[in-house]
Amino acid sequence: MTTENETTREHEHVAERIAAAALEHPCVVRLDGGEHGIVATHLPGRRVTGVRTTADTGDATEVCVVLLLRRPVPELVAEIRERIREVTDETMIDVTVADVLAPEHEPESNHGTGEAR
Repeated sequence: MTTENETTREHEHVAERIAAAALEHPCVVRLDGGEHGIVATHLPGRRVTGVRTTADTGDATEVCVVLLLRRPVPELVAEIRERIREVTDETMIDVTVADVLAPEHEPESNHGTGEAR
């Protein structure tokens, strides 16, 4: 039996699933569009900022994040990349860290603007 949540996930675009996977990491404060806002996937009537999928071109999927710096950046990037790989089965995933926040500057909610708009 398929649950309502599973049905919803099936209808999400891969960019939305990637955004959700990245935002579920406890050190990801938000997704970021990068310089000039170019890291984004444009979908009918909405845009997923911070994720650029390129499955049709064979290029790497790009994800741009702002991190809460609780551990070394390479460890956090590897964890985020693995979360995305679990969602997409892709091997080429570029994770860019646009900014970091010190733990004492942790926002009230660590999940920001990566939702589809």
